[in-house]
Amino acid sequence: MWAKRTRMREEKMADEISRDEISESFRKVPGKRWCLVLSRPRNEKWAAKTLEASGVRVYLPLLTKVEIHNRGRRETRLPMFPGYLFACAGSAEENVIRANKCVWRLQALSETDEDSLLRDLRIVRMCELQSARHELVVNPELRKGDAVRIRSGAFRGHEAIVVRRVDALSVIINLDFLGRSIDMRWEAGDLEL
Repeated sequence: MWAKRTRMREEKMADEISRDEISESFRKVPGKRWCLVLSRPRNEKWAAKTLEASGVRVYLPLLTKVEIHNRGRRETRLPMFPGYLFACAGSAEENVIRANKCVWRLQALSETDEDSLLRDLRIVRMCELQSARHELVVNPELRKGDAVRIRSGAFRGHEAIVVRRVDALSVIINLDFLGRSIDMRWEAGDLEL
């Protein structure tokens, strides 16, 4: 019982420290804005690494995934939002981001959108810290009947309708062409509303 209370007290202290660290990490910086950076597929970590090396403040939220098998336990860190990372950049840093080969697009935000993003990033960071202790699954907010655009693959740029969710990571979409339609399974992370 004593060990359990001690562990709970230590976790509470760690949570308080992490909240202070999170508030400090995600704040407005004079002359700079937080923006959304879309990376090329499966290039999130490399984009973050090269941008940080160039002096750009970058945040790439990662989930800890634990796999247990015969040989033991293996932890991997995967992007929480495939294809997305966040940067705090002024005009000079924006030019560095746009010149990066791993970056597909940079999306600047208005001041109100930046406030909303910073609030959400604080929550994302808390979830990221918790993923080491608890299994978390990020579900894209796609529902039956939503119109979506495919972001990658042979059908990139085409529009479809969500028919139903299959599991946490994929949905069935309906593509219309030549007076016909086809249903296919697609990764939800490769679709945008």
